[in-house]
Amino acid sequence: MNQGLTEWNVPNRIVFGSGAADEIGSYIEQFDAEQALIVTDEGVREADVLDPVLESIEAAGKEYTIFDGVQPDPTDTVVHEAADAYDDADADLVLGIGGGSSLDTAKAASIVVANGGRILDFKGSGNVPKSPPPSIYVPTTSGTGSEVGHWCIVKDSETNIKEEIGDVKLLADLALIDPNLTASAPPPVKAATGMDVLTHAIEAYVSIKAQSQTSAIALDSIEKVGENLTRAVEYRNGDLTALTAMARASMQAGMAFNGAGLGAVHALSHQVGGQFGVPHGLVNAILLPYVMEYNLPQVPEKFCNIAAALGESIDYDRRTQLEAHKAVRAVRELGDSVRIPVTLDATAAERDAIPQLAEQALDDGSLTGNPRITDQDDMEWILNRAFDGTFEYESRL
Repeated sequence: MNQGLTEWNVPNRIVFGSGAADEIGSYIEQFDAEQALIVTDEGVREADVLDPVLESIEAAGKEYTIFDGVQPDPTDTVVHEAADAYDDADADLVLGIGGGSSLDTAKAASIVVANGGRILDFKGSGNVPKSPPPSIYVPTTSGTGSEVGHWCIVKDSETNIKEEIGDVKLLADLALIDPNLTASAPPPVKAATGMDVLTHAIEAYVSIKAQSQTSAIALDSIEKVGENLTRAVEYRNGDLTALTAMARASMQAGMAFNGAGLGAVHALSHQVGGQFGVPHGLVNAILLPYVMEYNLPQVPEKFCNIAAALGESIDYDRRTQLEAHKAVRAVRELGDSVRIPVTLDATAAERDAIPQLAEQALDDGSLTGNPRITDQDDMEWILNRAFDGTFEYESRL
């Protein structure tokens, strides 16, 4: 691709608002579909989150089959099980409902349905030949923004390495975001997924591939998270105003990194999550301030803007790296407010794996957006700080 060109892909249709899930049957009718495969997980099904969706489908006189075998960090094995379920049901539409794992599984399964073969044959960018069947993606957490993205992550069941698959053909035909569906998520899930939103927005904002439109919605997303995450997490059954703001922030952050890409947080978190099963949002939340501290000298003016969006008072006449470091402090305080652990030592991740994790992260596609050039030593430096809980920003000025 010509380096002077930019590209930004988002779904051409997005429906957002409380009660949107109640209308899903009418949208299925618009696709002339008769049999939907619902891709979800047992937790969503058991929490009765599907009820308004199923009622709407039935009211429209349509049929559905539920595949609820999605697991966190979906593997190629699970993806092929979902694709087989689509074929067995003689389905003609994919309806992904759940968190990022469910939506990624739905996307990946749709690739196999349309193209055959093994899902990992399509890893990388732009390697999906045939368009998948019609798709509707409905998030039940405010986190990954997968409903508006053209990427999915699939873990290789043999190597435990998370592989990225991206293609504009994976964009939803309809992204339907109903904040009501996020209310039942447990507080720790809301906290981790909410910090995932912040990670997407910050990495997109400081990315070397950022564009004016991605930066604008990323910065707005950062502000929304700062103002609403704590209320969205802490209020019993959720504060609808805060949940709505978080759902919009998640959608916007997903749209932002569609064009701007991500950075070192995701490059590292994919490895930690793949090897040790640490939930994606949680490991992002822990790593974020350490990576910010590493990147800060490269783009201090952007970190000043992030700090201001998070409510910090910034002296723009100075615009020094010390002023910019207030962004790191604000992110740490926000994480503390929703009980995010400070270090990787509080997770199942193992310090002895740092060299391997750092080496693998260098090959992760997310790293291409990072504003500061990284090598093995840099990645190990970040991971060591994340295990120790130390911030040595001043010593690296």
